[in-house]
Amino acid sequence: MNNEYQFIKEIREQPHKISESLKHADKNLKEIAERYSQKIDRVIMVGCGDPYMLGIGATYAFEKWAQLPSESIEAAEFTSYRHNLINERTLVILISSSGKTVKVIDAARLAAQKGAPRFSLTNLNPSPITDETDEVIHTQAGWSDSFPTKQTTTALANLYALALHMAEARKTCANQDIAMLRQELYSDIPNAIADSLKLESQMEELAQNLLVAPIYTFIGSGPNWATAQLAAAKMKETSQSRAESTNLEEYAHLHALSLSDDDPVFIITRPGDIGERDRLVSQHVKSNRGQIIVIGTAQDKELWSDLEAKYYTVPEHSEMFGPLVAWVPLQLFAYFTATAKNRNPDRPPERGPMDFLQKIIYTSMLEGWFDR
Repeated sequence: MNNEYQFIKEIREQPHKISESLKHADKNLKEIAERYSQKIDRVIMVGCGDPYMLGIGATYAFEKWAQLPSESIEAAEFTSYRHNLINERTLVILISSSGKTVKVIDAARLAAQKGAPRFSLTNLNPSPITDETDEVIHTQAGWSDSFPTKQTTTALANLYALALHMAEARKTCANQDIAMLRQELYSDIPNAIADSLKLESQMEELAQNLLVAPIYTFIGSGPNWATAQLAAAKMKETSQSRAESTNLEEYAHLHALSLSDDDPVFIITRPGDIGERDRLVSQHVKSNRGQIIVIGTAQDKELWSDLEAKYYTVPEHSEMFGPLVAWVPLQLFAYFTATAKNRNPDRPPERGPMDFLQKIIYTSMLEGWFDR
């Protein structure tokens, strides 16, 4: 359709772009893993916005598979407060889709001063961030004229691949398990994303039904905490809707106290203990007349029927890969919320000088911004 915005076009490109990025980067990622596997004690990922949030998803992979303590640190926090203890045994991954994020560039310079091994993970090469690192992993998401989706998932897929290579080099995960996870990441996950895109019409209908919601809440635990954060981010970017994200326990401890009638609460769930806990907390949402929207696999759908939840099924996938699969319908939901509100999902409305924020967070304006 000629009248579609770039945002949804880029959502649909993700299966192919992830496959392309993994194929392109695999050799370099393996070399990085083999070079540093016995020389590092932890992994730090540094970014702002989506790169910071996708890093949170990747921390679980480095810790579970490679048994490396890992953390995603927001770049300004890193440069101002959190860089003091990094050293030559800390692998610092500098993530910037645009390659022009000022605070990520500052972080690269601080990491260099500390003697930390480091590389940049970016969608733009060459760029200012690549000037600060000798090694670059260039994602293959391609040019973007919208808010990040494909750039985020391709970067995260590369980090998952690196974590598997690290696990293999460190011998911290059974070879059979690594082979199964690698098969899923490289082959099954792009197909699962393609299948998740089939929820497009259902997400459009849901967006229409929830159009007047005063706030949208997204809940995810473990790797899907990143899914929840990314989902809320897209709501803010595309339609400037109020949205919040939290993990399950913090919702129960705090966010649930502000629930109002008919507020939509999105839950990214998993079979097992997390799913049981999700349903338990959702009883509070139901008893307080909130609306429950669930993103999960077919395995658990029937268990939610007594909660009157709207349940949307995504393909089976390992929990670690939730941010790649379960986020897709929520990307679509953000897009259709924006268009239903007559907002441009590729660019926010003008509120004061449009270039002010860009001038303080990037080394230069994002190309094509005023043409969106």
